[in-house]
Amino acid sequence: MSLVERMAVYFCLVEDKRNKSYVEYRLPDILLLLICGIICGCENAEAIIEFGEEREEFFRQHTEFERMPCPKTLLNVLHVINPSHLELCLYGILRNVFSRECRPKERQICIDGKTVCSTAVMKEYEKPLHIITGLLADYRVTVGQITVNDKSNEIPAVRELLDLIDIKGAVVTLDAMHCQKDTVEKIIENKADYVVQLKRNQGNFYEDVYAMFDEKYMDETDTDCEYEMFETIEKGHGRIEKRVCYVLRDVEYFTDYLDTWKGLKKIFAVKRTVTKDEKTSVELSCYLSSANAPAEKLLSYTRKHWQIESFHWLLDVNFGEDSSKVRNKNAQICLNVMRKFSISMLKKYIDNNPVKRKTISANMRKCLLNPSYLESILQYFCS
Repeated sequence: MSLVERMAVYFCLVEDKRNKSYVEYRLPDILLLLICGIICGCENAEAIIEFGEEREEFFRQHTEFERMPCPKTLLNVLHVINPSHLELCLYGILRNVFSRECRPKERQICIDGKTVCSTAVMKEYEKPLHIITGLLADYRVTVGQITVNDKSNEIPAVRELLDLIDIKGAVVTLDAMHCQKDTVEKIIENKADYVVQLKRNQGNFYEDVYAMFDEKYMDETDTDCEYEMFETIEKGHGRIEKRVCYVLRDVEYFTDYLDTWKGLKKIFAVKRTVTKDEKTSVELSCYLSSANAPAEKLLSYTRKHWQIESFHWLLDVNFGEDSSKVRNKNAQICLNVMRKFSISMLKKYIDNNPVKRKTISANMRKCLLNPSYLESILQYFCS
């Protein structure tokens, strides 16, 4: 099956709401053009069309284009297609690769929100567009997202997202904003476990937990102490980073809180010591977890949670999301879905193929300059 035919199959679930009397370009062709343009670092519709014109031979081979559409046509498509349907279809493409791999027995789903900063200053948006994403760690693939009008609505929206995605059997990791009794209860109800950073707004519970991890109580050389410990040391980029995870052996110290925090089994802290240029900084963060896991595993959960922060950073730095001037909300959400799909594609290809340079930016640039390389990535996911 050719790439053209495969794209048509993958995108068949995306409803085309355009007036059929005025449709000149097939929806799968336009979506392929958008994805290729985004992978190659084009940040707006005009740049994508310019890229398409420069790669006319490539798109004649893989689409039914007789000529390139105009930027307005691309935006009109983004205005009318359903972002959820688009996300489902793009995830289907990624699953084509997953089916060829051995899945890990355990899934970690990292949840966090990101504001599209450009929407905060555009009059078309009453409030900044804030998108909450669930990311499957290790695979670096989004498993669901939900949009809210601003960051203040993120807490109830996360609970809604937990009902929309399949978290059964997974470990859900969240930052301190979501250290809420109702949120962790929702995770337990959906037959998953949680690891959540303890937030200062928990009052006495916060103070009592942090008191238990005061340095005067923690002796890393005392093997009989009431803490289970695991340590990692990493060197690189001119700095040394030491992380020590301390897990309370007995959570019965906090009997008064166990009934109100559903499923709570572990209370632990991560002490992060960074030395750079002969200067040392120390940071202590405490966490609650329903996962009955050892210190090494709990530390791993907190480390992997940064993957979603990295995802959001890439959206801004490599894909220019925060400077996007698209005025239509639906179009912004669709572009966000495509950008995240592009990150997943590139990361998965880099991890499983002998590429010279491993960075996202280097591979985006190579896709832009080398049509054969772009085609190899597309074929890898559509073979």
